[in-house]
Amino acid sequence: MIVFLSRVSKYNYTKFLYMFRLSTLDAKNIVDAIDSRFEKITVFLDIDNLFFDLYYDSIYADINDFLSQLRKSAQEVLYSLFNFQQYLVQESQKNNLKYPTIILYTNFSAPNKILKIMPKYKQHRRILKTLPSTQLIKFLKAKYGEFNVNEIKSVAKRYFYKLIQNIINNNFRNTVFVISRNMDSDYIPYLILKTYMKNTNAYFIVSWDKDYIQLLAYDNLFIYRRRNIKVENELIGDYIKVDYKILTGKNFDVKLKHPLLHPIYLALAGDSSDNIPSLRKRLNIRKVEDILNNYADDLIKAMQKESIDDVMQILSNIFKKSVDEPIMQQLKTNLIVTTFFAQDSLYDQIDKSFVLNQLKFLNTYHENLTRDKLDEIIAQNLI
Repeated sequence: MIVFLSRVSKYNYTKFLYMFRLSTLDAKNIVDAIDSRFEKITVFLDIDNLFFDLYYDSIYADINDFLSQLRKSAQEVLYSLFNFQQYLVQESQKNNLKYPTIILYTNFSAPNKILKIMPKYKQHRRILKTLPSTQLIKFLKAKYGEFNVNEIKSVAKRYFYKLIQNIINNNFRNTVFVISRNMDSDYIPYLILKTYMKNTNAYFIVSWDKDYIQLLAYDNLFIYRRRNIKVENELIGDYIKVDYKILTGKNFDVKLKHPLLHPIYLALAGDSSDNIPSLRKRLNIRKVEDILNNYADDLIKAMQKESIDDVMQILSNIFKKSVDEPIMQQLKTNLIVTTFFAQDSLYDQIDKSFVLNQLKFLNTYHENLTRDKLDEIIAQNLI
């Protein structure tokens, strides 16, 4: 059962909206994936990954269509989330689980702390197809103040998500929409898990972002991803904990012995989607996965200790290079960006508290939301 189907518009928003479809099958698959060890499910919804470029393409519309389409999209997201939550609650109750928690997350601005050590990180995503309309630029500047036109994607994203954040946080039971600043949004689930994880809870990240594979080192964490935008689903869980496959952006399988080897793989092989440079040629590497698997035991122990210095010492010995050489310094920078526990050192307590304090909405009691009540809230806030 599909939660929603978007209307087709000349700006082709439909293909992006399909990315966020949540269905009864999704809820059932998530609940069925866990066993009797667990008493509750928490689902992280990677809203950027699910929406893909919805708000990016909207910046090329005229002002009236921009506002119309984004409000319509916000409405459909709220209905989709409402239905998914209903299904998840029903499936949880059937299995005698506690009321589930849903955490949506994103960031409003560039990951400034990462940009300080890797200036090109994700910056290729800012490139504009053409200049947005003058009316739209004036409208957004009136709301948010002056900004460089190259930042309009982030500003449009802010406008879009603010349409739904307050509605979600103030009306959906046990659900929160968390937004960070200065911080890469991929880091948000790690921060929350590191702070509040319970062994009796099962955690699901709904995303096809490969950065999260390292979190599969947790026994009670699962990644739920779809093969494509149809109803076909793929569940990545326990069966890949030991010998699993990593699907790269080039559509070939990379076999590694442990999830914690994955961020090292990205640091060496590079990640074009995030503008992380490859070091294969400079280090004369034929197959990164073979090297990592050959030294897996030592590398896994160093990663479990959460010591980048220990990891770098092992890699320095493997490649017979001093850790002080420029190539190894670049490798260390790559590794800090690709590894969540290393990225943790980039953010201060203010950055982290800004995210964690938003979880207070989970402690606010809301009555179970009905469809009629949601219709009323949408009519008051979006139309």
